[in-house]
Amino acid sequence: MTTVNTGSPAAAGEPTGQQDSATARTSRPSRTARLRRGMGMVAVIATGAGVIGLGTGVSPAAAETAPAHAGWDGSRYWFKNSQGQWRWTSHYSVYAARTGGGSPSAAKATTGSSGGIKEGWDGSRYWFRNSKGEWRWTSHYDVYLERTGRAPSSSGSAGSGHADDSVAVNRDVEAAVQFALSQVGKPFLRAGNGPDGYDCSGLVQQSFRRGGISLPRVANDQYAATTPIKASQLRRGDLLFWSPNGTARGIQHVAIYLGDNKYVEAARPGTNVRISTISKGYYPMYMGRP
Repeated sequence: MTTVNTGSPAAAGEPTGQQDSATARTSRPSRTARLRRGMGMVAVIATGAGVIGLGTGVSPAAAETAPAHAGWDGSRYWFKNSQGQWRWTSHYSVYAARTGGGSPSAAKATTGSSGGIKEGWDGSRYWFRNSKGEWRWTSHYDVYLERTGRAPSSSGSAGSGHADDSVAVNRDVEAAVQFALSQVGKPFLRAGNGPDGYDCSGLVQQSFRRGGISLPRVANDQYAATTPIKASQLRRGDLLFWSPNGTARGIQHVAIYLGDNKYVEAARPGTNVRISTISKGYYPMYMGRP
């Protein structure tokens, strides 16, 4: 362990008179020793801090488990520097620059890898593959729809009598859907508003708040705040409601429709936020569009 001389007496019984010159020369550390001591202190500090000269917005993987791959892991962008060491940044522009990506609006997700990124909204941007199979992103929902061959629709899709349930009709609703999906796995919590747990209406309210859409807190009030729709009109982002007594005021459960007869919900105590499938034995009695 490196020590630092504070100037205090080494022991209570140490002589306090003047030392002769020979003793002074012998007890004073040489310049080389002092230099070594200083280098030792620097090494201790560097080891404890784990961050040396990496520049703004970039941090090393010191004291952290190395990622499985480069790219976004849900909270940060990982990449390897020129020495092959793992580094991360929360700034996409820095990540793109360090991995040789292009402009942010047409940046590659990662060199030679998908980086674990999936098509769709990741909480800050929409990801899709271009005609060459390369990952690109945009912050504009209409651009995302165009590049993925989809289009919002308020009329029925051909031959089905249903509205287009593959995508939400606008980016605000899609932001709500994606937030709800990001909460999957978190526990049901009575009166839960997140972030650690939710009840059914808490999940719905907090999800739509991320899309800039204000909804009441309780399930039956949420239904009253929506536009009632029929099953044939269902599309992604609509709300499903269940009522034990069959009345609108008796509504006790709400979930967010995903399309393809699936929905995301905080069901009941003892379960986690999950994706469920509409079934005949548990069919929603009411449906509404925020």
